[in-house]
Formats: sequence, C-alpha cells, structure tokens
Amino acid sequence: MPSQGYGTIGLKPAIISTLQKSTDEYYPGMFLPSALIIMMNEIKREYYEVGMHNIKIDFSGRYTSLTVRSDVKIWFEENYKILKEKYEKKYKANNFTKFASIFMLNIFESKAVSQNNIIKLKEADFNWLKSEYSQRKKEY
Repeated sequence: MPSQGYGTIGLKPAIISTLQKSTDEYYPGMFLPSALIIMMNEIKREYYEVGMHNIKIDFSGRYTSLTVRSDVKIWFEENYKILKEKYEKKYKANNFTKFASIFMLNIFESKAVSQNNIIKLKEADFNWLKSEYSQRKKEY
C-alpha cells in the first residue's frame, strides 16, 4: 500500500497542535503522519477500538493540509462512510474534513484510554527493582 502515494487532509491549527502534542506523548520524536500509520495498524489488529469521546473542538483559523500515506486516507474515507451519521449527530461533522479531524482526535483519546491499564516505568524504577531483587535474594 505505501507505494500508492500520498493524500492530504485539511485540518485547523488547533487540531494540528492537539494531534502533535498527543503524538509527542505516545510516540516521542515521531511525526504525526507516521504515528497515524502505527495507530491505524494497531486499530486494525484490534489492540483497541476508536470510541466516540466528548471532545471540544476549535474549528477557527485557516486550514492547513496534513500529508498522509494514501492507505491512511483510504482508511479514513472507509470509516467516514461507516460512521458518517453518528459523527454528524454527535459532533455536527457534516463533511469529510471535519470527520477526519474529529476521528483523529478520537483515535488519540482511545489510545489514551487503552494506556490507562499499562504500568509506565522509568529507568530509575529499574534501579530500585534491581536493588530490591538483590536484597530479597540475600534473604532467601
């Protein structure tokens, strides 16, 4: 699929900044289009589902285009066909551009929900764990 090319999606500045902030949180050092590819694949593998979250959206400002791989855009379009009515009722997303914006925000929100049950450890936590292990090993 990657050899098929690229597509663009129009997004408002507030949405782009929110998506970039979320990308930095879950995929540090990665660009938003690359994070979307990973997330699309995670969703297709059923690691988590895209839910409809309560999102407040700022659609002010001029549109900026986001270039994504064509398979990601096709996946968005397929979801638009399936979820069009639900998104129109809940978010008043009456066109593909608004749908894509809200859908991406929902992808990141769903990722956050899926991460709630995961323990996040820092390197310092492993040093503590090693010392605890050594201490317990001596006891037994």
